[in-house]
Amino acid sequence: MKLALLPLTLHLLPEGRVPLRIFEPKYVRMVAEAGKDDRGFGIGMLEDPDDSGKGDLYMLGARVKIVDFYTLEDGLLGITVEATERFRIRELAQEADGLLQAEVDLLDNWRSCSLSPVEQILSDKLQEVFTEYPELAELHPEPRWQDAAWVTQRWLEVLPIKNDYTQLLMSEPSCRRALTFLLSMIRPDDAHPGQQH
Repeated sequence: MKLALLPLTLHLLPEGRVPLRIFEPKYVRMVAEAGKDDRGFGIGMLEDPDDSGKGDLYMLGARVKIVDFYTLEDGLLGITVEATERFRIRELAQEADGLLQAEVDLLDNWRSCSLSPVEQILSDKLQEVFTEYPELAELHPEPRWQDAAWVTQRWLEVLPIKNDYTQLLMSEPSCRRALTFLLSMIRPDDAHPGQQH
């Protein structure tokens, strides 16, 4: 599948949502074209910038669909996107205006499964995060607090984990490895992402 790419320094996983401010002409074009078919576009995940301020693209990204359009206070286009699948980039090309196009292989989504009693703390603490950051709660009006895959993916989006490691966990065929990692990080006295180490 061919997808236009918007490179960002964030990680987005299936069913995750993020608001975006669109102002560069190439991305305005990308959004207009994404509205013509069901392909959407891709969020390409950037490495942390080096000393020159540049970072390379990781091979894993997320295909997104636009779920809302609005005009921002400064008159620019605002959109909210939701990730539908992860993908692996096979080939990259740049168009004349600088827009990146990628040939990608879509990856199967993590299967939904229930949290065990031991894992329930991940859901409890995520609910605290959503309470503390209402803008997150607004983005996810139908949270699935008992779904291990959903809870794991939201944690990977909000926790300040090294990008290399997030990519490694994202590449897994299920949420189990990420769940184990998160359980090792989340302690009962941790209340929000800023407290993680």
